[in-house]
Amino acid sequence: MKTQYLARTAGFVLLAAAGLSAPALADIAEAGEIQDRVVVTGYRLSAPAEEAAAEAARQPGNISIIDAESFATRYAIGFADTLAFTAGVVAQPKFGEDSRLSVRGSGLANNMHLRGVELLFNGVPINNADGFGDYQELDPLFVSHMAVNRGANGFRTGSTMLGGSIEIEGLSAASLNNQSGIRAEAGSFGTTRTLGRASGTHGNLDYALAGTWQRQDGVRPNANQSNGRIYADLGWRWNDQVETRFGLLGSDINQEMSGNLTLAQLRADPRQQDPAAIAQRYGRDMNAWRGWTVSHFDTGMGRFSVGGSATTRTLWHPVPVIVDQDMEDYRLFARWSQETELAGLPVEFTLGGDLRHGETDARVFLNNGGTAGFQIGDAQQKGTGANAFLDVRLGVTERFDLLAGLVNNSTRREVDDRINPAAGGDVSFSSLTARIGALYRFDDALIGFANISQIFEPPTFSDLTQGGVSGFTPIRAMEGTSYEIGLRGSYERVRFEAALYRIHLDNEFTAFTVVPGIPAAIFNADDTVRTGFELGAEALLHEGTSGAWRTRLAYTYGDFRFDGDTTYGDNRLPGVGRHRLVAELRYGFGPFEIAPSLTWQSGDGFTDYMNSEKFPGYTLVGLSARYDVNDRLGFYVEGRNLTDEAYVSAVGTVANAATANPARFTPGETRAVYAGVTLAIGGGQ
Repeated sequence: MKTQYLARTAGFVLLAAAGLSAPALADIAEAGEIQDRVVVTGYRLSAPAEEAAAEAARQPGNISIIDAESFATRYAIGFADTLAFTAGVVAQPKFGEDSRLSVRGSGLANNMHLRGVELLFNGVPINNADGFGDYQELDPLFVSHMAVNRGANGFRTGSTMLGGSIEIEGLSAASLNNQSGIRAEAGSFGTTRTLGRASGTHGNLDYALAGTWQRQDGVRPNANQSNGRIYADLGWRWNDQVETRFGLLGSDINQEMSGNLTLAQLRADPRQQDPAAIAQRYGRDMNAWRGWTVSHFDTGMGRFSVGGSATTRTLWHPVPVIVDQDMEDYRLFARWSQETELAGLPVEFTLGGDLRHGETDARVFLNNGGTAGFQIGDAQQKGTGANAFLDVRLGVTERFDLLAGLVNNSTRREVDDRINPAAGGDVSFSSLTARIGALYRFDDALIGFANISQIFEPPTFSDLTQGGVSGFTPIRAMEGTSYEIGLRGSYERVRFEAALYRIHLDNEFTAFTVVPGIPAAIFNADDTVRTGFELGAEALLHEGTSGAWRTRLAYTYGDFRFDGDTTYGDNRLPGVGRHRLVAELRYGFGPFEIAPSLTWQSGDGFTDYMNSEKFPGYTLVGLSARYDVNDRLGFYVEGRNLTDEAYVSAVGTVANAATANPARFTPGETRAVYAGVTLAIGGGQ
């Protein structure tokens, strides 16, 4: 009944909007929209980011474009930093760059890493063939801009996951304006990071090269890290119609993990040690190489792109057990976009797809003081799949667009258990999912949109093997339907995006920790529902001879719960609070800028499925400042958690907190100060 009500409401709003009388409207005034963004934010996007923002403005959904300039004055090492001001996105830091990323409540079954969101870097999927993801390979200093395609908007990249997709575009000669440069950062807990980058264009060749080195002692014992990363983007233009690009991403990650505390320990002293983490030398060491190529053909029949990628990764991961893995992943992908007419109406469509194959040698040992003890797991995990998608836009009137999409997803998982062959198994999943959306332009500044889309998300190998410590377990694919309606506005002094959604899921992946540090056991729930609201806004409050005052905020509301479950009734899903607000006030005068910030998380979440233990909330105060000597040399300083509040960043969810191990809480970062300097060289060629 609720589903029918939401569908009728969305339809009514769209029909009412289509019937409004207003002056004839031509195409969206793109130049005006860009100028409004500059006035409100105080900076101009790079050329590639401007193109992404223009494309996002034409989509019927809540899509956010995050330019690297928006986090340039922060010590940004992960999604908790780069997506802090993105409504609907919650990133809970665990250790180092890793955090539990959730978009509209995706990935709640994972107490770490990535699931429920398709992550792409320069158009190449980062997720493994089974859907599991690991984004520690990426350094935010390699990023030009990002597009967060929430929910149904993920269809434009072929994603049917609950959280949609996140497209990350790396540095290029175009985004850097052919500049080279260096950056050095240092701060609390023995933190240092250096960046060197070079870019340029020589005839038909353009290139961008970058490398970073990062180290940190950490706020707690056993939290050292030493990480090196490299990135390369090369392009060769054969002629005006054909271009080939090559990319390389390499990382050598060496991280200790400080473990968890009880809530009482965390509140008393969040800097204290976890004895088990020290005795068993918890850590996560990873070496990964990822290479790709893609060729673009601009013809009279539209744009055709084809390419492929190859990834190799090794992992040594001591927790209460030791996870030892060697992984290879291969992709082939193609995409065709065309603009034409149908019955005199403008039509745009994109047809794409990919083939994927991945193999992992997954070994699990008992942890004997940080060395491999008795082997309890040895399996070869093979994932294959094919994905095809179609996205169509029909311009019904100058104001009103209809959009539709289809995604066909077929995938197979095979587990060959070398210790106990009878514990192996295989399973296949396939689905044809659809979305329909509409967009209405009230004027050249205000846009209304609505979406109805299906969700399909097969289980990962970690689900099917219960973290590699159990035999093959039949887990069903998660399916559901999402309803979304919202507004997006771009005015001279105010920009905003707002969306209301309702999601119904069957077979949602649920997890609760049995042994802290070991991946949680995964189960399928019956029916679950999500109701949420997202608001992101930026505004120029005042501008005059005494300087300019600007503000930005991201508010997220999410109520995620069971729907008449036989065990948990209508209990809330644990792991996250319902309300989250991140706000910043910026004052700028000439080359100087200072910005106090506030992060507030409500304390109405739970840590268990019985809803017997609350997830504590928190309020964090920060302050950042920057000074640009000129357009090439700049400095920044940032203070975090200035009140030194002891707070819970993340928690291992359990079935019942009353009977579970209490050491499940990850402390958040204590008071910290970071500073950096950036020097640009050359450019503008």
